[in-house]
Amino acid sequence: MSCRRTLLPLIAASALAAFAGCATAPKPFELKNTLEARASVTQLDLATRVMTLRGPAGNEFTFEVDPAVRNLPQVKVGDEVVVRYYETIGAAMRKPGDSTEASVALADGIADPGDRPAAGIGHRSTLPVTIVAVDSQTNEVRFWGPDKNVRSIELETPEAQAFAKKLKAGDEVVVTYTEALAVSVEPVR
Repeated sequence: MSCRRTLLPLIAASALAAFAGCATAPKPFELKNTLEARASVTQLDLATRVMTLRGPAGNEFTFEVDPAVRNLPQVKVGDEVVVRYYETIGAAMRKPGDSTEASVALADGIADPGDRPAAGIGHRSTLPVTIVAVDSQTNEVRFWGPDKNVRSIELETPEAQAFAKKLKAGDEVVVTYTEALAVSVEPVR
């Protein structure tokens, strides 16, 4: 519980700083970012579950594959291990009667038996905040969340600054932050 009370206001501050300026009230805003890294399997010892990968720069690293990873025998030298990181931050004006409460949802999954190895994990945090003040000269927004502690952030992007100019004390904003990590093994192309 105390972890949620600590993390959620920080997530809200990050989301407002990055994205508040990208929407016009009352339209919601959402910014998505995806990063991808690939490495090739250069060695694999199924008996010891030790795998060596080579990254795009030629760097190699060797590690033991966790027993929780299913279907390791389907991996072959030359296959690519692909890691994808997804991040989405959104902000929307809270509509009258909206009963959204602070929440955190977690999700995970692994490949079914017989499928190529893959796994994913993610979380989504939602936090309603109330605007206390907006200073368009310093691009600072002050707000409070469920814990009633007032926080202050400086908006750095022009989009965030433009959105903040439309906010006023008492406005309610729902901030949503989602991130996920997916790892899969893909056949050599």
